[in-house]
Amino acid sequence: MKNITSIFLIALCFCFQKCQSPEQTTPPETEEIIESLPYTELPLKDLASFDSTGPNWVIAGTVVSNFEVEHDIQLNDGSGILANTPSEGSSAHIFSNFEHGDMELDIEFLMPKGSNSGIYFQSRYEIQLLDSWLVENFTSQDCGSIYERWDESKPEGQKGYEGKPPSQNASKAPGLWQHFHIKFRAPRFDSNGEKVANAMFEEVIHNGIKIHENVEVTGATRAASKEFDPEVSSAPLMIQGDHGPVAFRNIKYKLYGSDTLTTSNVSYNYYEVEIPVTQLPIFDSLEVIETGTAEIMDVNKLSKRRDGVAFKFSGKLDVQKSGDYLFHLSSDDGSRLFIDGDLLIDHDGKHDLAPKRGLINLTAGSHDLQIDYFNNNWGKGMMLRYEGPEQELRTLQGLYPYSTNYKKVPLLVEADDDPEMIRGFVNYQNEKRTHAISVGDPNGVHYTYDLRNGSLLKAWRGGFADVTEMWQGRGIDQLLVPQTMALELKENILIANLSEIENTYPESISTYVTPRGYALGSDQRPTFKYEIDGTMILDSYVPAPEINGLKRKISIEGSGQFYARAGRGEYIKKINENYYVIDGSYYLKIEEESDPIIREISGKQELILQVKEGMSAEYVLVW
Repeated sequence: MKNITSIFLIALCFCFQKCQSPEQTTPPETEEIIESLPYTELPLKDLASFDSTGPNWVIAGTVVSNFEVEHDIQLNDGSGILANTPSEGSSAHIFSNFEHGDMELDIEFLMPKGSNSGIYFQSRYEIQLLDSWLVENFTSQDCGSIYERWDESKPEGQKGYEGKPPSQNASKAPGLWQHFHIKFRAPRFDSNGEKVANAMFEEVIHNGIKIHENVEVTGATRAASKEFDPEVSSAPLMIQGDHGPVAFRNIKYKLYGSDTLTTSNVSYNYYEVEIPVTQLPIFDSLEVIETGTAEIMDVNKLSKRRDGVAFKFSGKLDVQKSGDYLFHLSSDDGSRLFIDGDLLIDHDGKHDLAPKRGLINLTAGSHDLQIDYFNNNWGKGMMLRYEGPEQELRTLQGLYPYSTNYKKVPLLVEADDDPEMIRGFVNYQNEKRTHAISVGDPNGVHYTYDLRNGSLLKAWRGGFADVTEMWQGRGIDQLLVPQTMALELKENILIANLSEIENTYPESISTYVTPRGYALGSDQRPTFKYEIDGTMILDSYVPAPEINGLKRKISIEGSGQFYARAGRGEYIKKINENYYVIDGSYYLKIEEESDPIIREISGKQELILQVKEGMSAEYVLVW
C-alpha cells in the first residue's frame, strides 16, 4: 500500500457469555417490515403535478443524448420523464403544485452537453445543475453547488457572494442519468414574522457522494423567483427552464413539520441481574432495586452499577397526528418495545447497535408505552427513534451509548507509480461481495472486479481506495470504498458458451469455468485467467485516457467460440457512429474488430460480442 495517511489498529475484546432462560413472550412473525417510510412520488404521466408550465416542458418516455453534441436531447413518446426543451420563445420555469418547508428530495436528472439548469427549494435556494463532467477546478457555478447570491449594487467581480462549491466533482458524462438526494431545512420565523434562522442544506448527496453538509443560505440565490419574495416558511419547488435542456425522472419527496410524537409520565423499575446474561429476564422473578421517574430513559445514568442491569420503563406516548409510524429501536444489549400492551419490536439478546424496526398505525391521542431493557457488561444504552407522517427520523427516547463525536481518520490508498491491488469486501447493490479485488491505476482510472464470476462491478476516476472501514476501530463493515463517485454496473459475468445465439446468457460461471488466478504484465496490470475445457479465457483492463474511460479486452488461448455480454438494460441505443448508451447509465465504445450484436431476451436488451481464436471482445466504458 502507498500513501496510507494513518493506521489505527484497535483491538477491542468483548468477553460476552451466553446463557438461556425462558422466553417472556412470542416475538412478532415479521421482525423487519421496512427500513424507512415511503416517499411521495410525483406522477409523471402528464403535467398535472406542476403549475406555471410553458410549452418548453413536456412528458416523455425515454431520453437519449449524444454527449459529443452541444445541447442534444432526443425525446421519445411515453411517460415517466419530465423534460425541458427551451427555445427562443419558450423558456418558462416550472413549479410544483405543492408547497414545502423542510423536505427531503430524491431525484434523477440528465444534463446534455453544455447545458445548465437548477433546482430551487422554496423557489429561492438553488442547487446548480450543469454539465461539469471532468471539471477539476470547480466553483459555485458547477453541478451540485449551492449557487451564489447576487447584489447588483456591488462592484464588478464582487456581485456574486456566498456560493458554495461541492466538496468534490461527482458529475457523470453529459447525457447520462445522475442522482441527487437532498435534505433541506426551511428558514424559521418567530410569531412576529421575523426570521430567526436561515435556510439550510443539511445534506446534499450527488451520485452517492456527500458534497454538502449543514450549509446555511442567508437569503435567495441568484435567479430566484420574485413571486416568493421575501423569504417565507413555505413555497413551491421550482426548476429553472431558461438556461438549457434537461430531463428528470423518479422525483420523490418527503415533507416534514414539527414533532408528531412525545412521551410523558415516564417511570421505571430498576433491577440488577447475575451475569453473564444473554436475554431479557423474567421481571416478575426479580427484586425491584429502585423505582423513579425520568424525562429521558438514560439507562447509563440511572444504573447503580456497570454490569448486569435491567429496566422496565412505562409511560404515555402522545400522538399529535394519526398515521403510519416506523419505530427504530437500538440497544446494547437487549430490549423490547410495547405499544398499548402489544409487542412491536423484539430486539432481545446481545448484539451490536444496529436497529430493529416496527411499523404501526397510530391514532391521534394518548397510548401506553413500555420498553424493557437489559445489559450484560461493558457499554450500555438504549435509543428509540421514529419517523411518521410529515416527520423525519428523529430520537423519541433514550441516548446512544457511545460518543457520536468520534471521527475516524481516513485511511486512503493511492496508486502513484504502479497499479495497486487490494483484496477485500466491497458493497455491490446492497450486498457484500467477498471475492472481490480492487485495482488502482496511476492513470487515475480504477475498478472493482468479482473474481468468482469474472465480472466488472464498479469503475471510478480520481482517488483510489478508502480502506478506513477495513482497518480502523473494530472494522465492523470491513469494506473498501472508492474515494470518488463510482459507476456501478449491472453484473455481466465473464463469458458464455452459447450453442445458439438465442440462448439465455447465464448468471453464473461456476458450473463450467475454473478460475486460474491472475498474471501481472510488464506494466504490472493484472490479466484475470479462467479455463473452459482446456481453453484459457483472458480478461484485462487498461485506462483509455484519450476518451476518459476504461478499456476491457476478453480473449482466448485455444479453440472454441464464446460470447461476452458487454451491457444489458431496458434499452440500448446507438447514439453516434462510435458509441452506444446503456439505460442512460454509461456509454460503450466498441472497438473496430469487435462485432456487436444487440438482441432482446426476457424483456431486456443485451449487447454481446463474439470471442474466438483470433477475435477478441474489446470495448471502452465511458461515464
